[in-house]
Amino acid sequence: MKTKLIGLFLCTFFAQIFAQNKLSIAESESLFLKNNLYLLANHYNIDISEAQILQAKIWDNPQFGLEVNAWAPNNEQKFFNVNQQGQKSAYIQQLIHIGGQRKNAIELAKSNAKLANYDFEILLRELKFQLRQSYFEIYFDTKSVQELDKQLINIKSVINAYSEQNKKGNISLKDLVRLQNLQLNLQKNRTEIINNINENKKSLNLLLGYSGQENYVLEPSTDEIKIYEKEVFDDLLNLQKTALENRPDFKKAATQIENASINLKLQKSLAIPDLTLGASYDQRGGAFNNQTNLTLAFPLPLWNKNKGNIKSAKFEIEQAEQQKEMATIEIKNEVKLALDKFQEQKTNFQITKTEIPSNLDTVYQGVYTNFVKRNISLLEFTDFLESYNESIISINNIKKAYLKTCEELNYTTASKIF
Repeated sequence: MKTKLIGLFLCTFFAQIFAQNKLSIAESESLFLKNNLYLLANHYNIDISEAQILQAKIWDNPQFGLEVNAWAPNNEQKFFNVNQQGQKSAYIQQLIHIGGQRKNAIELAKSNAKLANYDFEILLRELKFQLRQSYFEIYFDTKSVQELDKQLINIKSVINAYSEQNKKGNISLKDLVRLQNLQLNLQKNRTEIINNINENKKSLNLLLGYSGQENYVLEPSTDEIKIYEKEVFDDLLNLQKTALENRPDFKKAATQIENASINLKLQKSLAIPDLTLGASYDQRGGAFNNQTNLTLAFPLPLWNKNKGNIKSAKFEIEQAEQQKEMATIEIKNEVKLALDKFQEQKTNFQITKTEIPSNLDTVYQGVYTNFVKRNISLLEFTDFLESYNESIISINNIKKAYLKTCEELNYTTASKIF
């Protein structure tokens, strides 16, 4: 009884471990948002920009100065004569920015913070797109490898049987070599797909924050796959409009115009001289003893009127407007290309929803059974098997390409179409 309980516990324990290693699309995205170091590091740019807003709101520190007599040249002839008969003076000054300089600096800092947020959204959008692309590459390539592994097991058993018969002289070496060539071709295809899986796993591990030692299996839920079968009713113009409304890179392009306009206001306000307001005290150095003064100072704008920075800011506005126009054209073209690719792959994907895959499996079972019973020739068997495996790989590639184009349509429109 005790042994049975231990066995049941171990089975439950390992079942839980394997269940944890299966990653759906949603679970993968959750791990990505939690563990991706590049994303976490770039989020600090938002914090930095927020801190710059705080800094822009702070006034300049007041300046305090003190002057004391170092040597009294009168009859006293002593150092540091700062008593009632000596001399000392002090002043305090505050720099005041006028012409809206401080206000414009704060607005520019806020605009820079918006740009930092858009930069983060752009990065997040791109990395999530890479995550899903790698996910589907691995998922469907793994299905192809699993099918090839089944065929390799079957071929190996047939080769072993043929090898024994060849030794007895019942089977020609030519037939054995034909089977071995088929095995080599299957192994070659498997290796190529495995190499592609490993490359995508490297990217996926980096996105998930994995070190490469983790053992996991990608297993999207039924609902996560089924959602890609929905119909897309939006036409090109609606999709382009959605993209221009949602894409953070386009919002950034529009904000850069705003940013450049605020910078122009700031540069114009910087051409207005700052005002330095203060007060001073002089014990005996002024017209009166214990003299208190009000001080007022500002630079004379004779040579530096900030003309270069103002002109540069105007060019930045024109540049930002051109970049926005270019972004509009690029986004519209990207959406059109993504829609064209989707519609093409949709046609191919419909084939995988017909009876063709099940017919292939049915025919394969029949061909394999008849070959074992020697009702069909080796040539017929190997020809069919080569065609069958190409078809299975093609079906998985079609599914993979279709889901990737669906994600590309999501990506280019920055919306959840699927």
